[in-house]
Amino acid sequence: TLDGHTLYLYGTPGQTRFDFMWEILATGSIGLILIIDNTRPNPFKDIQFFINAFKDLLKTAPFVIGINKTNIKNKPTVEQYAEVLNKLGMRPPIFEIDARKKEDVKTLIMALLFSIDPGLEN
Repeated sequence: TLDGHTLYLYGTPGQTRFDFMWEILATGSIGLILIIDNTRPNPFKDIQFFINAFKDLLKTAPFVIGINKTNIKNKPTVEQYAEVLNKLGMRPPIFEIDARKKEDVKTLIMALLFSIDPGLEN
């Protein structure tokens, strides 16, 4: 709980066969944490796909991006992701992460919460 509020996290696979779940999970959500696999053939295309898939949520809620597996493939870089998103008119926080590490996932959650309420830092 945070200040008497409970935070629920829901994860969903990114394959399109699970897209029926995305709208259900997005309804009432306070934000989106998008984890991108840097080893995929075209991670920029993946980001654009998910931004489109969650476009209704992103009209009213912030999002944060975690770039996973940069230890396996270090390109594209966080800066390159930022450039692509900037061209789309978006400036979400972007982090290199290891999705298996609790602290890295916690960083994404805290960044999302801080995007919602900057006063949480205190």
